[in-house]
Amino acid sequence: MMTNLAKTGFENAEEASVSFSVVINTDNRLDYLKRTLGGLRYSRYRNFEVCVVAGPTPDGTREYLETLKGEIKVAHCPERILSMSRNIGIAMAAGDVVCFIDDDAVPEPEWLGDLAEAYRDPDVGAAGGFVYDNSGVNFQARYVTTNRLGYPTDWNVPAPHINFPFALDYPHLLGTNCSFRRSALLEIGGFDEEFEYFLDETDVCCRINDAGYRIAQLSNAFVHHKYAPSHLRDERKIVRNWYPLLKNRIYFGLRNGLNHHSKHEVVEAGLADARGWEHGIECGRQSGDYSAEEVVRFYDEAERAVRDGQARASEPAKMLSEATRVAYRSDFSRYPVILPDEDRSTICFVTQDYPPGQNGGIARNVAQLARSFAAEGHQVHVLTKSRGTGTLDFEDGVWVHRVEMRHFPEPSPSPIAPHAVPSHIWNYGQTMLAEVRAIDAKHKVDIVYCPLWDCEPLAFLLSGEFPLIVALQTTMRFWLESQPLKVADAEWMREFGRPILAMEELILQNAGMMHANSRAIVRDIREQYGLALPEDRLFYSPHGMEDWSQGMEPAPPATGGETRMLFVGRLESRKGIDVLLEAIPQVLQAYPNAILDIVGDDTIPRPDGTTYKGEFLKRKLPMAVASRIRFHGRVEEDELRRFYQKCDIFVAPSRYESFGLVFLEAMVFGKPVIAGDAGGGPEVVTDGESGLLVPPGDSVALGAALERLLADPLLRSRLGANARRHYETRFTDAVMVRDFLAAFVRMGVREERGTAIEAPSGSDQMKRMQLASAGA
Repeated sequence: MMTNLAKTGFENAEEASVSFSVVINTDNRLDYLKRTLGGLRYSRYRNFEVCVVAGPTPDGTREYLETLKGEIKVAHCPERILSMSRNIGIAMAAGDVVCFIDDDAVPEPEWLGDLAEAYRDPDVGAAGGFVYDNSGVNFQARYVTTNRLGYPTDWNVPAPHINFPFALDYPHLLGTNCSFRRSALLEIGGFDEEFEYFLDETDVCCRINDAGYRIAQLSNAFVHHKYAPSHLRDERKIVRNWYPLLKNRIYFGLRNGLNHHSKHEVVEAGLADARGWEHGIECGRQSGDYSAEEVVRFYDEAERAVRDGQARASEPAKMLSEATRVAYRSDFSRYPVILPDEDRSTICFVTQDYPPGQNGGIARNVAQLARSFAAEGHQVHVLTKSRGTGTLDFEDGVWVHRVEMRHFPEPSPSPIAPHAVPSHIWNYGQTMLAEVRAIDAKHKVDIVYCPLWDCEPLAFLLSGEFPLIVALQTTMRFWLESQPLKVADAEWMREFGRPILAMEELILQNAGMMHANSRAIVRDIREQYGLALPEDRLFYSPHGMEDWSQGMEPAPPATGGETRMLFVGRLESRKGIDVLLEAIPQVLQAYPNAILDIVGDDTIPRPDGTTYKGEFLKRKLPMAVASRIRFHGRVEEDELRRFYQKCDIFVAPSRYESFGLVFLEAMVFGKPVIAGDAGGGPEVVTDGESGLLVPPGDSVALGAALERLLADPLLRSRLGANARRHYETRFTDAVMVRDFLAAFVRMGVREERGTAIEAPSGSDQMKRMQLASAGA
């Protein structure tokens, strides 16, 4: 029981708190198990251990668990019987409370802390919270009750009024989010091992209720359940094993329901289930979901289930044995979390694009930032636009919210008068603001980070609710320099171009803190917009990267003495693709063993409506040259990494880059870089040391640089080695995280030692915003 700290004599609140044993029963789902264990490392509550009981299926789980010795407790269940596995977990547990979570579920960081609050009441014998379904957005279960035949009902309110011994209906907890006071579990004998799967935790909740304990149904303590395939259901959730579902229905009712139902009613419930399955299976046979052999097997399993359910209920129950308790008893062994709660920040990254599927520079950089902060132990949420239904997933330690856009009334008056905010930008910003508010309701959000592109910070700036960092990238004004037809389109400029420019100026004038990935972007924005951008509202940090080359298989040697050049980026004027395509035929003519791979979105229209790829392919080049220019379009990250690894020269002659993430990605692999001498390029690529810089738009200079590197393998090797060294000393993700944490200190949301504190209210940022809005 959770006791008052003053009465315990403990100096450390953690020592005095309730201790948990988190039990994970797993079989043949190693990848899911890794994610569950990873999620537990972000727990804000530290007084817990983890007990993993692995089933008999050989899938590498046992070997993986060996690598975690000293961090978790490990046991093995000889049979695929979930209740037997759960009983082994109870025997291993040394905590005050035993929690069960499925191996295809991930808890939110507050899960154990929320459960601990319930156990302050000494009458509570069990507690559990809400369970999200595989979307991560909708609930699989909230407040569930179950009757004496094992049928559940989900309610909008908890059911303490029926939490009394032998009630017809009683509170129920889902098996993927249930916890029990260990002493209560031992009192009732643990799990009944007749339940190999299905109704196992329902039976325990029934017996806990009948023993007179309170079952606390919580509106928090969230767990996300992903419905992995199992021996019962395939990846489409089509049931292939009916025996335990039917047998356990009858067995459960005969064990727990005879005070309310006759034996005939219990058996009839099982037969009704069988008739329901029969109808579904006949339909499935016609649609091809079930084979004729499976239909025959169903009838055999149904007949055996009805017979065995009745027979087993007349035998003594197979409960947790003393022999099992003795065999698996062990001392409490605390599971290591990545970062203590007091040193942890909650960070929300807001970005329209995010991998997989969107691999532009902003998407990749935000993904790197998110992963890097998560790896340090911070609670990280990425909010991005859904391309379908909304989902919430736990990916690489990051909570990724793919959010469906909602409609919001347009602001009146407009914050950028005389212009109207484009409706899609307003709806996007307000949708993301609502999502951050929902996260903040669960746990205080310390920082929101938004790229300037498409004015993503606008809603957060106007609300002033959250400390905000605006990431400076290429702006609309810079982009328009390469879009003469857009500039000439009066309607487009009125409806979109000028409003974006006005919003950008509003954001730049009022953002409390801005992240500059290069000094060039600050210099150029100051010049183009005529704004001061005071240094006290800026922090400089180049993009950093984890080492993509780690763990990759060596690239196969080039065949026929080939030398591979690589371009990565959108095929648009600003990226200099026109300059490269102008220069490359002559280069390839001079070097018959050279190849150019072009990776990136090649569907972007030019000012005349055509594409660079389409127009280039119309040129009548010799086949010996044309066959060595290969357009690959957009690729996923794994394939992109392989392109970098295999190339000998990386070339990206951009007319402007605020930083140039592609330069850094090539440097990670030790490749010499040819870059445009503009924007942030010279701050990433050191001319003559890690690569070569060429004047933007100069195809002759670009061709000369390419030929220089193609002709000199030793120069390529020297520049590539220097590029790798520059990455290791200047551009790692560890350096980037350090810079950001220093910025958090400057903003007042963290102390120097790294402890999170309250952000000051009535900040200068909000005052400036109010003045700017009034002036607009």
